[in-house]
Amino acid sequence: MRAFKVVGMALAFFVLARYFPVLYYTSQFNDFVKHEPQRMPLRPQLQQNLLQQAAIYFLPIRADDIRIKEDGDLIRVNVDYRVPVNFFIFTHELSFHATGAGLAAH
Repeated sequence: MRAFKVVGMALAFFVLARYFPVLYYTSQFNDFVKHEPQRMPLRPQLQQNLLQQAAIYFLPIRADDIRIKEDGDLIRVNVDYRVPVNFFIFTHELSFHATGAGLAAH
C-alpha cells in the first residue's frame, strides 16, 4: 500500500513538472500579447516582437499563427497556437488563444 502511494506521488510530481513550465510560459506570453499592441502599434514590428518573445518562452509559434487586423485607429492581435507536452510515451497538445488590442499608428 505504501509503495502505491509513493508511485502515485511520483507520478503526480512528474505530470506537474511537465505541465507547469508550459502553463507558466504561455501565461507570460499571453500577457505580453495583451500589452504589446499598446506599446508597439506598427504591424511588422509587432509581429516580429511577438515571434521573438515566443522564442524566448520556448513556444512553437509561427508567423501564420499571428493575425493582426487594423480597424481604423484600432489594431487587434489574435494568436492561436498549440504547445506539445512530451510524456516520453505520448505527446499531449495544449491549445491556447491570446488576444490584444491597442491604438494603431498612422
